[in-house]
Amino acid sequence: MTNKSTKKGSKVYVCETPQNTDLTATAYAALTWVQVGKVGKVGDFGSESTINNYNTLDEPVQQKQKGVSNAGDPELEVASIADDPGQDILRTFGDPLNINIMAIKVERNDAPQGKTNTVFYSRGVVSGPLYPGGGSDDFDLEKFKIGLNQLPIRVDPVTTP
Repeated sequence: MTNKSTKKGSKVYVCETPQNTDLTATAYAALTWVQVGKVGKVGDFGSESTINNYNTLDEPVQQKQKGVSNAGDPELEVASIADDPGQDILRTFGDPLNINIMAIKVERNDAPQGKTNTVFYSRGVVSGPLYPGGGSDDFDLEKFKIGLNQLPIRVDPVTTP
């Protein structure tokens, strides 16, 4: 039985082929995905809009509206494995000279009985790896920041055949 209240068992996948334009859920699902090994953390992603405000002389309360949305800049932390295919793809896209946009898929381990897991798709530029310092008992880690260029597409669980 899965623990539905934690992220344990979730998986992260990346696509080796650059995806430089917005995609639909169907187009994302058709991509070839490579799992990233030994992921420890996935940072925040989703729609976060700026809040614009303006004071007018005729209103006693500041007026507000939503501005541009930020899809997020999640940091992906992994226990470094030199020959992990998913980590290699992250390193390739993280190269400062690589200006291509990488597709990413996060699959939660939250499937209700007889259904699929929740899946999130998005695309972004990759920065990294960053090599955190540490002590003798710390894992050798790498961190990649993914600047998302498309709002994540959430695919809710569906009944399995």
